[in-house]
Amino acid sequence: MVLRFPDDVPVLSDGGSLVLRTHRPEDLPAIVEQCVDPDMVRYTTIPRPYTERNAQEFLELAGSSWTQHTSTSRRIWAVTNETRFAGTIDYRPSGHGTAVVGFGLHPDHRGHGLMSRALSLVLDYAFGHDGQKLMTWRAIVGNWGSAKTAWHNGFRLEGRVRGLCVQPDGAFDGWIATLAREDPRTPCQPWPWPTGHQPYGIDRAEPEQSRPR
Repeated sequence: MVLRFPDDVPVLSDGGSLVLRTHRPEDLPAIVEQCVDPDMVRYTTIPRPYTERNAQEFLELAGSSWTQHTSTSRRIWAVTNETRFAGTIDYRPSGHGTAVVGFGLHPDHRGHGLMSRALSLVLDYAFGHDGQKLMTWRAIVGNWGSAKTAWHNGFRLEGRVRGLCVQPDGAFDGWIATLAREDPRTPCQPWPWPTGHQPYGIDRAEPEQSRPR
């Protein structure tokens, strides 16, 4: 199925300040700011250094992913808060009913539960409209903000895998967790990480900030 970009890209909202929409050229400066943040560099595979040209290429990728809209095309949204660009969330379908989700916030918008709300909207879309059956989350060990977001949405920690996350500067141990379509969207297990990193209330920041993407 071919979609028109940006007209056919689904807009997702929780009825409040949060809206997920297609990326726009005016988002470029904030995208660059997000992608030069130290946590982005530490936890993601973004180009290093990250330039405005990289951001433009990302916008082109987001558009082509929606227009192609194959069973394995990425579904990519800009996360906005009070109409301001706040980050990005996407998932990558395998074509067999499973997908891998990724997300990250601009530093100005971290620590207030925004990404947890965005993830909930994307899960609704993926499991409902898009027919996905299982979503996988993964992150480099130590990315507590990302772990909190997944845990709040019901993801079950499956374990720690050596060398799971390959970065430009090497391979790092990673966590992996899954959520099935029929699973509840609330924490399904006690917080499985060390007590020194207990999840605070959803409106407070973790020691390590939200996983950029």
